[in-house]
Amino acid sequence: MPPDPLAPRAATPWGPGQDTRLEWRATVGLLGFLAVVFGIAMFNHGLIPAEEPRFAEVVREMIARSSFWIPLKNGLPYVEYPPLYYWLAIPFRLMGLPLRVAIRVPGTLAFLAWIIWMRRWLQTLFPSVVSTLALLALAALPIALYNFFTAHTDSLLALGVLMAYTGYARHRLGRVRGFPWELWLGVLLATSAKGPVGVAITLPGMGLEMLLADPMLTRFSKDAWIGLWKRILSIRPFRGVALAVSLIVVWYVVAGFQLNWDFVRATLIYQNFTRFLTGLDHEHSPWLYFHTIWGDFFPWAFLLPFGLVAAWRLRTELPWRLALTWALWTVFFFSLSVSKQSKYILPAAPAIVLLSLGGLAWLFGGQAKLARRMGGTISISILFLFAFLALFVLPGLVFPGLIPVPKTIQGLPQLRAYLEKHPAPVVSYLYPRPPTIYELYPLRHAPIPFVRSARALYAEIHSGAILPGTYLLVYRDVLPVAGRSVTSRTLSPPPNPRYFARVFSIPAQGGLILFRLLPAIRHMPVPKTPKPPPWHWWDQFDTD
Repeated sequence: MPPDPLAPRAATPWGPGQDTRLEWRATVGLLGFLAVVFGIAMFNHGLIPAEEPRFAEVVREMIARSSFWIPLKNGLPYVEYPPLYYWLAIPFRLMGLPLRVAIRVPGTLAFLAWIIWMRRWLQTLFPSVVSTLALLALAALPIALYNFFTAHTDSLLALGVLMAYTGYARHRLGRVRGFPWELWLGVLLATSAKGPVGVAITLPGMGLEMLLADPMLTRFSKDAWIGLWKRILSIRPFRGVALAVSLIVVWYVVAGFQLNWDFVRATLIYQNFTRFLTGLDHEHSPWLYFHTIWGDFFPWAFLLPFGLVAAWRLRTELPWRLALTWALWTVFFFSLSVSKQSKYILPAAPAIVLLSLGGLAWLFGGQAKLARRMGGTISISILFLFAFLALFVLPGLVFPGLIPVPKTIQGLPQLRAYLEKHPAPVVSYLYPRPPTIYELYPLRHAPIPFVRSARALYAEIHSGAILPGTYLLVYRDVLPVAGRSVTSRTLSPPPNPRYFARVFSIPAQGGLILFRLLPAIRHMPVPKTPKPPPWHWWDQFDTD
């Protein structure tokens, strides 16, 4: 396919090209550094809340129950993410790696591949030079270091999006003949990792690039619109979309037959569209990223406004137009969502880095060389600081206590040790949270039973389903407090000392209290309790 005449080659924002051998050695050195740091660090610390306990428990239960198609957590089907990340972690666990390590390997491999694909993307857009500065800037972003360091599906999503935009850039520059496999395999990886969002943050951004490519479109020129349609058809959209959603559609269909269609409804509609529109959790204003981008993309975010101006002025050139539409569409899309987190714009990091470097060149002009050196020094400093924290501070080898144990997990090992020494059945009031499940699951190698309301708890005690001697786990935030209204979640009345012995209290999960049911509970009258919450169709699944 011939090059698009509307996509001329652009100048690099980092000056003249350097020796490709030196660039390659620098890239290999960066990859080796990251591989060593991540490879050692994945062994030297426990699970990091809040994501890693979820992933570890899901992988453990999928293996223990041979449920390789339906993710499970605490015995319930888990609908939060498609299973690709778990599938990638399971072989490493079966090879004998510790569970906490096995769930981190896919993220680490994705990070290294992300850096490699960034180099490929730059080679595509700027064939005369691949800047080590751009790779350093990307690798040293705080948002990247944290989200690739911990187990999370966003790592695979970010890699898939970069692959897709690289394939699209190669196609637009005429370097691909026939079907653009790299583009659509990238979208396939993104959708398989995170669901329909993989399509939503790639194809519309590419479509915007096509719209901006021809200024005649704004004048409603017939020839321009025909040209747009031809450019759309050139990426083989029908075959491509079919390939991109193939794995996840097969998973939905098989899961529907194997479990039920409510599970498909929950993973497809509830988790993607309902959360997007209603903000079931992580509810934030549309302006969230105007607050978070400065820390997540430090220090390059401070150059981003200038890069946006420079890119707009150079929008006739494909590299800047593509980076502009990629970054702006991703931020705009997630800003529309009621439920959002700062890490959601990680897939746009390569475009944001390129725009920031463009802002550096535009802002500093003749002093850009000095500015590039300063930027590179800052990125290298961030990487070495990260390595020091990951290898020495995080495991407590130096400055013990500098990184305190998060309160969300504080005391859970002590609670487990106590229950191992004084074994008895355990029941949780309300659904147990992921760190609690992960820590206590090995005691029984089975899910932790739980009750959904105070009425259900006292009814099961009265019926004998919960016997004296049983432990009851209660989260402090569900106990009645003066001045706070009683809801369906409140454990009201609270455990009476005549019938419940308070035996253990830890800071985890905002305060976790262990009670033990005394023999006198056999004769406890059934108290008046709040109306229990209604049973919804999604309560049969774990949505955490």
